[in-house]
Amino acid sequence: MSKLKAVFKREPVLSIAAVLAVVSMFFVPPDGEYISYIDLKTLGCLFCLMASVKGMEREGLLRRVSLAIAGRLKNLRVLAFFLVFACFFFSMFITNDVALIAIIPITFTILSVCGMVSWSAFLVVLQTVAANIGSSLTPIGNPQNLYLFTHYEMPLSEFFAVMLPIVGAGGALLGASCLLFPSLPLCQSEPFSPQPLTKQKIALYAVLFCASVAAVFGFVPYWAATAIVFFMLLATDRKTLFAVDYSLLLTFVVIFVFVGNLARIEPIHAFLSHITKASTLLTAIFTSQFTSNVPAAILLSGFTDRAKELLAGVNIGGMGTLIASMASVISYKMYASVHKGHTGRYMLLFTLWNVAFLAVLTVLGLLLKY
Repeated sequence: MSKLKAVFKREPVLSIAAVLAVVSMFFVPPDGEYISYIDLKTLGCLFCLMASVKGMEREGLLRRVSLAIAGRLKNLRVLAFFLVFACFFFSMFITNDVALIAIIPITFTILSVCGMVSWSAFLVVLQTVAANIGSSLTPIGNPQNLYLFTHYEMPLSEFFAVMLPIVGAGGALLGASCLLFPSLPLCQSEPFSPQPLTKQKIALYAVLFCASVAAVFGFVPYWAATAIVFFMLLATDRKTLFAVDYSLLLTFVVIFVFVGNLARIEPIHAFLSHITKASTLLTAIFTSQFTSNVPAAILLSGFTDRAKELLAGVNIGGMGTLIASMASVISYKMYASVHKGHTGRYMLLFTLWNVAFLAVLTVLGLLLKY
């Protein structure tokens, strides 16, 4: 029991997801369809991104970038605006996952250097919300948008008409939230002698990061990018390879199993079919809280032709619970890996702010009457 408690304390999201996956197996015994649950592209791209960013971090590049940013910004409030809206705008074009993986390590470094670590939880929570909202604006910002955009053959003008009011309102709320940060001056609170950069390794990680992003957008096969990253690090930098957060990849696997089984449980399937007809928007928001918004989009698209409501619903539904968006799981794991033992405060802030954004944007979605 003591070992189980230690594992749960160290990996609460993975532990809960594993329990749910095991329980779901009693309703849907393992069979040949289980393999179809696992999104290998997501796992491969996530591995590539984490490995390349971890390499840049270990080489000291992120620390140098962090100091350069901190040296040009006046205070904590300005820094918060910059980092939150960096996630907001970058996620529109490089996806919410990539934006968070690239920017959150820089956030941790800046706050550490400036002696403001206590603001990490609040700032990362807002960055996560920003990435989820900002990525909603474009078809390539997140997987559910790309799927629905192609599935319903939605005109681009119609897509923007649905999402622009929601993203605009979300952006305004984020701006107001950033005002809660005090105007504390940024200053270097610890001595820092930058380690000399190894140009060859920096170039290697830059190439690997570009290959990872190319795989996300389908410009190169994900399996090719995964193989390249794995074998390059195996040959040149095994410490970085071992430093990748493999528990996050395992978390995704067990969530995929749980969601896949959930869709095959007949009473749940019938229930979703019924409530989708009543309100596609609210059903999409509700379903996203338990399955995450990407599976919710795929699952519910088989029940409705109300593309606008479904699009708005799964994007609004990215707020709320931790698993409502896989990007939220990623940012939580990144926070937990740096601030071990302080995840309780993070989860409290995450829940409060996500529920607040979810409530406001849900009301807006209902008022828009798609």
